[in-house]
Amino acid sequence: MKKLILSLAVIAAALGVNAQAKESGSPIKVSLGVEAAVPFGDFANSSSFGIGGSLQGDYNVDETLAITLNAGYINFMGKDQKFTVPGQGTITIKGVDFGLIPVLAGIKYSFTPQVYASAQLGVSFSTEKDGGSNFTYAPGIGYKFSENFDILAKYTGYSVKSVGSGSKSTSLNTGGIRLAYTF
Repeated sequence: MKKLILSLAVIAAALGVNAQAKESGSPIKVSLGVEAAVPFGDFANSSSFGIGGSLQGDYNVDETLAITLNAGYINFMGKDQKFTVPGQGTITIKGVDFGLIPVLAGIKYSFTPQVYASAQLGVSFSTEKDGGSNFTYAPGIGYKFSENFDILAKYTGYSVKSVGSGSKSTSLNTGGIRLAYTF
């Protein structure tokens, strides 16, 4: 319930800021997006799909370049793991869902009025107790269907420090889309 109230408050604040920006002719645009992600590589062994949402602000430096700030939430659905145990048969360990809260800043460059490239860097915070945070990067290419709707195809990498002996890092990788409405 707390997450729902917080989400509604953030959306209301964004709408208020965007309404003021439109009235004053400000170069700031605010969008609300639905995000879907498919893990690949080692990440696909433990997670099957991610779904979430994000709020993004774009500050238009000129007609082709914008500075972006994005925050959201994405939940990854855990994948069940099957193991064969000698003398016991096959056992199944239920997959564990987990959430990330990415906070990213970057740039958006428009090649044409419809086609743009995006590159963002930042950090993703785990919603799990003692889950920590991870360096996150997300390049992508997008298409604006109209003044209010666009879609972004993107690759997202999460650099994760392994738990246990040593301090080995690994990367969790996803391919995904963001379908957004700009207010």
